[in-house]
Amino acid sequence: MNKSFAKNIVLILLLLTTMLSCNTLKHLPENERLYLGADISFEGGVPNKYKNEILDKVEDVLIPEPNNKIAGMRIGLWAYQKVERDEAGFFAKWVNKKIGEEPVLMSDVETGTVEKLMFNRLENLGFFYSEIDSDTIHEEKTGEAFYVIRPGDRLMIADYQYTQRGDSALDTLIVQHIRDQKILREGQPYTLDKLTEERGEIAQLLKDYGFYYFTDNYLFFDADTLSTELDNQVSLTLSIKRTTPEDALLRYVIGDIKVYPNYQVKMDSSEVSLDSTEYEGVRFIQEEEFFRPDRLHPYLLLNEGDYYNQTNEDHTSRRLNSLRTYRFVSIRFQEDSVQKDGLGQLNTSIYLSPMRKRAFRTELQLVSKSNNFAGPTFNMEYENRNLFRGGESFTVTGKIGYEAQISGGDLSGLSSLETGIKGELLVPRIIAPFNLEQYFRYSVPKTKFVLSYDLLRRSQLFSLNSFLAQMGYTWNANRYVSHNLNPISINLINLSNTTAEFEGILDDNPLLERSFEQQFIAGLTYSFQYNKLLKQEQKSRFFLLFTADFAGNTIALGQNIGGIEGEDREFLGQQYAQYSKFDVDVRHYLNLGDEPRLVSRVFAGFGLPYGNSDNLPFSKQYFSGGPNSVRAFRIRSLGPGGYVPEESRSRTGSFFDQAGDIKLEANLEYRFPIVSVLKGAVFTDAGNVWLRNVEDVEGDGRKFSSGWIDQVAVGAGVGLRVDIEFFVIRLDVATPLRKPDENGDFFWQDDFRYGDKSWRRDNVIWNFGIGYPF
Repeated sequence: MNKSFAKNIVLILLLLTTMLSCNTLKHLPENERLYLGADISFEGGVPNKYKNEILDKVEDVLIPEPNNKIAGMRIGLWAYQKVERDEAGFFAKWVNKKIGEEPVLMSDVETGTVEKLMFNRLENLGFFYSEIDSDTIHEEKTGEAFYVIRPGDRLMIADYQYTQRGDSALDTLIVQHIRDQKILREGQPYTLDKLTEERGEIAQLLKDYGFYYFTDNYLFFDADTLSTELDNQVSLTLSIKRTTPEDALLRYVIGDIKVYPNYQVKMDSSEVSLDSTEYEGVRFIQEEEFFRPDRLHPYLLLNEGDYYNQTNEDHTSRRLNSLRTYRFVSIRFQEDSVQKDGLGQLNTSIYLSPMRKRAFRTELQLVSKSNNFAGPTFNMEYENRNLFRGGESFTVTGKIGYEAQISGGDLSGLSSLETGIKGELLVPRIIAPFNLEQYFRYSVPKTKFVLSYDLLRRSQLFSLNSFLAQMGYTWNANRYVSHNLNPISINLINLSNTTAEFEGILDDNPLLERSFEQQFIAGLTYSFQYNKLLKQEQKSRFFLLFTADFAGNTIALGQNIGGIEGEDREFLGQQYAQYSKFDVDVRHYLNLGDEPRLVSRVFAGFGLPYGNSDNLPFSKQYFSGGPNSVRAFRIRSLGPGGYVPEESRSRTGSFFDQAGDIKLEANLEYRFPIVSVLKGAVFTDAGNVWLRNVEDVEGDGRKFSSGWIDQVAVGAGVGLRVDIEFFVIRLDVATPLRKPDENGDFFWQDDFRYGDKSWRRDNVIWNFGIGYPF
C-alpha cells in the first residue's frame, strides 16, 4: 500500500463526493436549482483597507445561506432527501435528525432584499450614495448570485461638539470627555459603530460619577453635512434627549450599607433581621459569626457618602465572587426618598450565599499514555472553604496510582507506583510585611502556601522521593491579565533504590547523571498570562504565557559573601542547582465561521545552567513528543537535536536520555465540526529539544547550534474530539514527515507504506488525551 494506494483513496473520495453531489441534485423539486452561494466584487478603485471593512459587514446579510458541506459533501441535504423519499436507512435517519436540512433553492434568493440590507450596512460605515448591481447565473441544476458594489465617497468627521443643558456636573463631565476622547476625531471616518461606542463610553463615565439611572439610550447624535466647507464631511453634535427622565439626570450617593455574610436564598425579609455588627461604617448582619467583618470589609469598594460608581460596584461583585466561600453574590440598591443638596441616596444591601463549607471528593481514573504505560489512579480531596472565618480555603489531596507497560519485548515487566499527599492553604489577601491592598482594585490578590510529598517507584530502575514547599501570590490585573509570583519555592528530590540497570544508564550518560545529582532546587518563579480566548465573538484571539524560573542565586550569593567558593557547593548537606529558565507560549485562534477555526501555537523555552550547575536538574528539563507536543513522535522520544538511541538499548534508557535545556516548537491545527459534539482536526507539528552544555558528548548532534533549523522534526495528522462543553476527549493519529535517520541526519519521508505492519509500528502514532492540546 504505497503511493498508488494513496491515489486510489483520493479517487474514491472524489467519486464519493461526486455521487453524493449528483444524488442531491437529482432529487430537487421540478424546475428548481440548488443555490450554491453568492460572490461579492468591487468596482471603483476601493482601497483594500476599506474592502475588508465592507466585506465584514455585508457578508452577514447574504441570505439565504447555501446548504452546508462537510468534506465537500452536502450530507445534511442528502439525508433529508432520503427521509423525504422514504428511502432512509438507520444511518440516513440518524444524520437527518442531527444535521438534516431542506434544499436551499434559487427561488429562495431575493437579490433586491439583499441589496437593501447592503445599502444599510454601507451607510452605517459612512459610504453614502453607493451603487449595487446584482445578478444570478443559472446552470442546469445549480445557480449562484453575484453582487457588484461601487461604494460612494466616504463621509469623514469635520468636528464634534456637545450641546450643553446648563452648568451642571453632567455637562462638565461630557465636555471634558469629548476634549479627551479618541473615538470620534477630526478626519476619521463616520461609522455607526463608532457613534455607538462613544455613547456607551459616556454613559459608563456618568455612571461612574453618580448618575445611577443614566443609559446610552438618552444620548443622540445630530449629523450635519450642510454646514461644512468641504464635500463628504459631517459635523457631529451630541445632545441629551428631551424625554430623559429626571432621575437619570440626578446624581446619587451611597447611603447605608448592609452585608449579609450568611444569606440563604430561601430566607424571607423577616428572617434576615439577625444580629448585626458595625465595622468601618458597614453593618454586617449574621446570626453567628460566619465570616469576620474585618476580613470581609476590604473586599468592598462601596463607601457611605461616596458618589455611586458602577465600576466600583462591578469590582466589588467580582472580588466577592473570587472568594471560594460563596456560591452567589447579589448587590441591590434601594433609592431613599430623602434627597439632600439635590442628590439622591442609594441604600445598599449585599447578599452573600455561601457554598457548603466542607467538601470531600474521590475520583478513579484509568490512564493510558503514549509511552505504553497504562493503569488506574485513585485521587482523594478534602476542602474547607472558610477555615478561619476569613475566606481561607484549605485543601488536602492524596493520590495513589499504578501503571504498567502494556507492550511486550524488552519493555515487559516495567511498572510504576506513584503516591503523594499535598496540602494547600489559599488566603484571599496579601500576607506581606507591607500594605499593598490599595494597588489591587480589580481583584483581591491571594497568598498561597503549599506543602507536598510524592513518591515515585519505577520497578527495575529507582525510587524518587520529592518534597515541595512553596509560598506565593496570585492576582488578576484585569479581565485578561493575571500574574503568579512564588518568591519562595523549595524542591528537594532524593533518588534511592537504584538498580544496576539504571546505574548503567547513568554511567553511559554523565550529563544525565549530573542532572540527578543536583536535586535541591530553591528559588523564585514568576508567570505572566494574557488570555483573550474567552472572547468567543472575536474573530482573532491571542493567548500569551511567559514563565521565569530562577534557582540557587540567593544561596550562591550568601556563600560568596561568606567566602565559600569552588564547584559542587552544598547547602544543608545537598548539592543545590543554580540556573535561570524562561518559557514563552503564544497561541492564536482565528475563527473561520461559526465553529471552524485555525489555531496556531509557538513555544520557546531556554534554560541557562551556571555557577553550581552544568545542566538543568532532570525535573526541570524539556522533552519533545507526545499528545501535547509533536504528536508524530512518542512522548519524550524526540531529540535532543539529532540524537538517536542505539537500537540495542532498551527504550527505558532513551526515555531519560532524550531531554534538553532548550526547546522550540510550533503547531498549526484546523478544527471543524462534524456532527453534534463530534469535532475533527487536521494538524501539523514541528519542534525539537537541544542541550547547551554537552562537553562530555560532543559530536553526537545534541548541542544547540546555528544549524538548529536542520534538526527540526515535522509531523502531521488528523484527530477526532468529543467536545461536551467543558469536557473534551481527544484522539489524534499522526505520522512523521521529517525525522532523523539512524545517523541523526534529518530527512523528509516520501514513502508512506501504510500496508506494512512494521512501518506502521514506527510511523503511525496514536495519542489519547483529555482536553485540547493547546
